[in-house]
Amino acid sequence: MNRTNTKRDRSGCSAVGALILLCFGVFMAVGWPIYVETYGTRAAGVVAEKRENVSLEYGDWFRRFEVLATYSIPGQPVQHRAICDVDEKSYDSLHPGNLVGVHYFASLPQQPFLTATHLTPCSPTASINLGSAGVRRLILVFAALIVLLFLWRVLRIRMAVWLLFPWLGLSLAYLVLPRAEPEVRQPVPAVAKVGSVVTITTLGGADDGEGIPLQHPYRMVELKFVPPGMDTAVTAVDKVDDDSVPDLKEGQSVNIVYDAAHPRIARMQDGTRLFPGRFLRWTFRGLH
Repeated sequence: MNRTNTKRDRSGCSAVGALILLCFGVFMAVGWPIYVETYGTRAAGVVAEKRENVSLEYGDWFRRFEVLATYSIPGQPVQHRAICDVDEKSYDSLHPGNLVGVHYFASLPQQPFLTATHLTPCSPTASINLGSAGVRRLILVFAALIVLLFLWRVLRIRMAVWLLFPWLGLSLAYLVLPRAEPEVRQPVPAVAKVGSVVTITTLGGADDGEGIPLQHPYRMVELKFVPPGMDTAVTAVDKVDDDSVPDLKEGQSVNIVYDAAHPRIARMQDGTRLFPGRFLRWTFRGLH
């Protein structure tokens, strides 16, 4: 009886600890920026720079939009800087020299744990990168896990625990299976500069020797170009079969088509994208 109570106490403590960590994470992502926005000292800031960063990692890519602004604190001769993540629409609407609102805590020292500033265009959803397809897939996978755990631990539906095994397999397949980028629905021809080029030779990774080797490797390619009506370059990502565009190098110019409504959806005019179907056919042959 005592052992049972001890196990229950430990389980209760673990649940409380997990809940506290979850609440703390939500507060840091959403609550703290709102607190700085509400109670911080207001100042006028000037957009000094904006950055669109795309990282190619583990067979997928992640995008961030950052805006950097300068502002002054009364009585201090140096200009201060504030930086934050914004959504795509805010990023495209802001330009160097634009005025933005800044809220700050002058008494909060610079350190990596709590930001002392908040820009008006900042967005909590942008800071957790909801705009990236890879992040959205991760959120969907963990949301399904939370539902299963709720059914099992809260509603006491024991059958739910058996669903964890198919959840694991389906989640791994959903996250790491090779997939081509979306097709361009309203194609507009343009010329782009090639940024990073990463060859994916293993399932769920880059050319690092780890993971399951791919029989048909593919390349992830950054494409940088300036659509009409925009003053800064945008970055799109394309994926092509490894052998379909020879001698593809960073800095070279390539012909592309981009979507008129969504210019960050773009594809090279050269190259094939057969690797997802090839992988599935190879997998099914291996199973049989």
